[in-house]
Amino acid sequence: MTTEELAGRVRELEGDLLELVSQLIAIDSQIPPYGDERAIVGFLRSYFAEHGLGSGTVLAKDPDRPNLVLRLEGDPSGPTLGLCGHVDTKPVGAAADQWRTDPFSVTHVDGMLYGLGTSDMKAAVAAMIIAARAGRDVGAFTGGSLELVLVADEEAGATYGAQWLAPQLRHLDACLIGEPSGWERDWQGLHLVSRGLSCFRIRVAGTQRHSSLSDRLPSTNACLEMARLMTEMGEELSLTYPGQVFADLRPTVNTGVLVDGGVSFGVVPGEASFGCEVRAVPGMSVEQLAADVRGWLDKAHADWGVEATLTFEPGLTWIDPSEVAADAAVVRAARAGCAIALESPPPLSFFPGTTDAPWFTAQGIPTIPSLGPGILTYCHGPNEAVSVRSVKEAAAVYAHTAAAFFAGARDVDGA
Repeated sequence: MTTEELAGRVRELEGDLLELVSQLIAIDSQIPPYGDERAIVGFLRSYFAEHGLGSGTVLAKDPDRPNLVLRLEGDPSGPTLGLCGHVDTKPVGAAADQWRTDPFSVTHVDGMLYGLGTSDMKAAVAAMIIAARAGRDVGAFTGGSLELVLVADEEAGATYGAQWLAPQLRHLDACLIGEPSGWERDWQGLHLVSRGLSCFRIRVAGTQRHSSLSDRLPSTNACLEMARLMTEMGEELSLTYPGQVFADLRPTVNTGVLVDGGVSFGVVPGEASFGCEVRAVPGMSVEQLAADVRGWLDKAHADWGVEATLTFEPGLTWIDPSEVAADAAVVRAARAGCAIALESPPPLSFFPGTTDAPWFTAQGIPTIPSLGPGILTYCHGPNEAVSVRSVKEAAAVYAHTAAAFFAGARDVDGA
């Protein structure tokens, strides 16, 4: 097998690639609040069988939340590379009337594919599958084994997906996750780090009573206190974290992503709450985060008497950050693959969000948390889209990365 043969086969399958993206977008796999990936996993098993790949293995903590693993075995004594993508999407939600196209039907406009999950991350899943087909067809993966790891529940914390599945995949020698790697343009970075995530609520106490008495009896409006806390928290909360491999990598605090409070007109609110999320960086811990937040709430109580408590969100209390070394074999292979597939390889960088990578790194599996088509800015909102060009490039990136990994690729100058 030559590089040219592999590249040629990927190009020959570009029509199949775009058709597969359309087929995946047409399958509703929105979560939360109700998760169910059975339909899309069922389709993928049929697709694999139709194209002579086998049917894969379904692994599920809950029958309604299946994961699918397909192994293409070349040399069983060689290394195993996992290509991982999630098959669930965020819901259309309250933005349904802001979509200019049908979220469940791919629409081509000016070189872009519009549809729910195009960037996050069904296009990457399709590209991985086409890369596997191309590599199989030309014998590119004879030096090891490739596993497609297609997981459920990434968008809601991975309880039924990678968090549960990764301990069963300790045989992987490395893993690459196809999350969108740009936020302003395609292929903006080959990400070595992904931030972790912690979600919590601040509950604020007030004085619930008849609102007509607010000028006669002292009352504490919990909603107003909540608003003040949200405003000052965004400006004043300081988090403890160590120095990072990238100078501009730091945690972010998003306050007020959820709010709740008040009873009715005529009632001074006696309780209110707001949800926050922290995107954590390597070296942080939930214990230190809790100490930082509680210390800030204690100061707020001392300064103006607000009564507030911290409660972490079940299932989303803490997801670790993830980090892979720049000289790891999978990173060297990805740089070599990108050098072939892209006009210029992306620089080493960090992913702003959270991915499934920490579940794999916790098992000792070096994992690239994000190298995929699409732009993060288009995700989790109306009119999600991905460029046709980046989807085609992704299939080539994955095929050449896998081939380089199995060949024991070394760094290429300038890659």
